Amino acid sequence: MNLSAIRLIAIAAGLMVFNAYSASPPTPKLTKSDTPLIDLGGEMGGSLPSRTTSKPQYKPAPKKVYTPSNRYEAPKTEMPSEKMAVAPKMPADSLDDEFGSWGYSGKEGPRYWAELSDKNLQCKNGKNQSPIDLRDNHALGTSGMAELEIRYREVPLKIVNTGKTLKVNYPLGSYAKVGSKRYELMHYEFHTPSEHQKEGFNYPMEVQFVHRDGDGNHAIIGVIFQEGEENEHLQVLLDNLPKEINKQEIRRGETLSPVMFFPGDTKFYKYTGSLTTPPCSEGVYWMIFKQPIEASAEQIQQMNEVMGDNSRPIQAINARSLLKSWTERNLAQEPLMYEFF
Repeated sequence: MNLSAIRLIAIAAGLMVFNAYSASPPTPKLTKSDTPLIDLGGEMGGSLPSRTTSKPQYKPAPKKVYTPSNRYEAPKTEMPSEKMAVAPKMPADSLDDEFGSWGYSGKEGPRYWAELSDKNLQCKNGKNQSPIDLRDNHALGTSGMAELEIRYREVPLKIVNTGKTLKVNYPLGSYAKVGSKRYELMHYEFHTPSEHQKEGFNYPMEVQFVHRDGDGNHAIIGVIFQEGEENEHLQVLLDNLPKEINKQEIRRGETLSPVMFFPGDTKFYKYTGSLTTPPCSEGVYWMIFKQPIEASAEQIQQMNEVMGDNSRPIQAINARSLLKSWTERNLAQEPLMYEFF
């Protein structure tokens, strides 16, 4: 099997760019400097080459030295979230009273979401719910998935503690393109522990990049965290924690491209699922990177102190197929290699 190649380049706008090539027809070239930040076309032709380290093989933009902040414990009150002026409102961002006063424990926990509002019935009755357990031996390797491109801009940091998660909002103009369909990046958010399991285990944290098209369809990219070295990009968020619930704070002196949270190895799982919060709407295009990234135990603990345990339990896969963007190698013809995390 021919392996895809990743080429790293830096464009004039300062974006970090990956180009992955496969046997499939190349993505049409764009005009001016709108070069793909990440082109995962390699999913159509097999796996991308594995990195020798879990750290992304690119050079981050220069950044200031940050001093650790005091730990912050979010109060448990809830206030209305700020409405976006341009982008349509997403169901997951709506006020509590639309889908009930839901949470992650007690009578407001996931087990009771469907009883809190008639709009949440899919949380109980849906057959294509998220998250799920990702298992290699259940996943089907494929070389025919739609080509995936990701283009993200660096913008001033917009961070908000919703009382349920730590969320970074994004303006229109950054997007993921699946085949010919474009999904705008709306925000990315964190969950402790991870919502998706890997081989039956929850990892300590997961970040989800939530995209949406103009018709309300969602595409979400997930990255799981494991304990390891300190993550300098996560520290930017920890050093800029909001001081109030549901009040967006804008840090114009800080920029943090979401691609800094992507692993070096871009193999990923794909399945059709749902939102992991009320109203649990289905038809979500999920892509979860196989390789975890690292954050220190102290950083993960601080994130958990801010958000609490905010993960929905694993849902049954039912009749769905879990796909993976790579096909297995013929191990009998290759030297034995070990992968350490």
